[in-house]
Amino acid sequence: SQSLFGLDLLPESLPANIPEEAWRLWQAGQPRAALSLLYRGALARWVTRDQILLGANATEGDCIRLFRETAPADTGDYFFRLTQAWLNTAYARRQPQSEDMQQLCREWDAHFPQAS
Repeated sequence: SQSLFGLDLLPESLPANIPEEAWRLWQAGQPRAALSLLYRGALARWVTRDQILLGANATEGDCIRLFRETAPADTGDYFFRLTQAWLNTAYARRQPQSEDMQQLCREWDAHFPQAS
């Protein structure tokens, strides 16, 4: 099965509108779930769209490096910001400001459009 860091990357495990659902979770006081969804969704779209093969023991750092090598520069930058927000929330219990989260949600679709 397609998973990384214990996150399910199967497209069918994700909601249809990822940024909208992430913002809903954020507003419901679930920052970790919200960022996890944006992060998982980004990885899932990227792995599926670009046929990226990630080893089972790839780290977040490996993902950032691969992103920078395979994705447009602005998407690499976005993914870096998203990863930092996710890691800070998941491991350091430091969540981003609401404006930053809103920005991540707003920009998400531009980098990870729904496959047509």
